[in-house]
Amino acid sequence: MPCNALLECVGVDIIGRETKRCRLLSGFPALIPTQTTSDETARYQKSTGSRVGTDFYCAAQLTSGQIVSTICNQENHQWMLIQRRFDGSEKFLRNWVDYENGFGSRGSEFWIGNRNIHELTNDGYTYLRIELMDHDCIWKYAEYSYFYVESDSNKYKLHVNGYSGDAEDSMWYHDGMFFSTYDSDNDYADYNCGLRWRGGWWYRECHRANLNGDYGNNDYGEGINWYHWKGFYYSMKEVRIMVRKP
Repeated sequence: MPCNALLECVGVDIIGRETKRCRLLSGFPALIPTQTTSDETARYQKSTGSRVGTDFYCAAQLTSGQIVSTICNQENHQWMLIQRRFDGSEKFLRNWVDYENGFGSRGSEFWIGNRNIHELTNDGYTYLRIELMDHDCIWKYAEYSYFYVESDSNKYKLHVNGYSGDAEDSMWYHDGMFFSTYDSDNDYADYNCGLRWRGGWWYRECHRANLNGDYGNNDYGEGINWYHWKGFYYSMKEVRIMVRKP
């Protein structure tokens, strides 16, 4: 099924007992329910048929008492989405405060916020899954059995290992790195990676994964890159980053 235009169907959404509806990249927000009862969930089936899950609005109350609201996906496990890209409607070249607090909306593209990611991983959500779709509707994934983000006092330093999947491992390069943005340069390069590669990420010198890069930008290293699958000149069509407890 083709997916290289915003008005083409890239999957199927089902809400309650309603008839199946084509998932349009431009229309997906309208197909997400506002409640999480059994009659108001939306099942999203990728057009490749590689995985079927149920997407729904959800909130987790952490042991600290903090409540984190996002989108959950239920298949064999319940995953909590911490990032989603699919149409470029949200600007991801943002400053440190935006990345710390989060931006976007659950009905569109979003980053849940570094503070929330730290709190989730600190509460045991330490299993990471990254799903990537290219412009031919092919989905691949990378899972990591350990994912932890430190607090703001250590610049949201990343710990990630234990790869499995079919997308190959592009996150190993970022293990042990601090988070960087265009106004907070914490990488090892001689220049500001966040500014040069148009996103906020755990840059080293500078990246092999750039999942908060510039949507639709196929210039070298500036787009939504996953180097070990598509290289630096290919920006992914869709990305979903999610976490769960082991």
